Amino acid sequence: MTTRMVGKYVTSENNLPEDPAGKEIELQVSDEQTKEISNVRAKIDKTPAGLSDPDTLTVVKGPHENIEEEWYIDILETERDETVDAELLESIMADLEDESTVINTRSAEVKTLLKYLTETGEFTSVSEASRTIMLEYLSETHPNLVSEYIDLKVQNERSELAEELYDQR
Repeated sequence: MTTRMVGKYVTSENNLPEDPAGKEIELQVSDEQTKEISNVRAKIDKTPAGLSDPDTLTVVKGPHENIEEEWYIDILETERDETVDAELLESIMADLEDESTVINTRSAEVKTLLKYLTETGEFTSVSEASRTIMLEYLSETHPNLVSEYIDLKVQNERSELAEELYDQR
């Protein structure tokens, strides 16, 4: 699964293979801000010049991992273990059939930014901008959830169509 993580990352020198600079490697990193641990396929180097989209990577070393060395990382692929509770998702889908699908963030900041994107012609409406941005984000950060939703949606539509067709005989 390809997911683009953005930010500053930390790894232990113990996670690095011998002479990793410029080579494609498998590596465990943690996001400096969220502390989320991910296994990634990446290229790392001590300078950003040889990487196409570098982020900072702090390599901790020493017996107490209290020595830090600044490197750069170009994350090519991220593996996140995301399991989806299909029963919960299906239950939510059923509940929403009778509810409004309006999403309200009650955020002047978000509305301002979305309105700007609409006014500059990037989107035709604030609703379109909101839907597009949220779906892109969900597809990138939660691909298993999106995939499970698609499977359930198709399964439900197929069942409804089959019932409709068989009832008309």
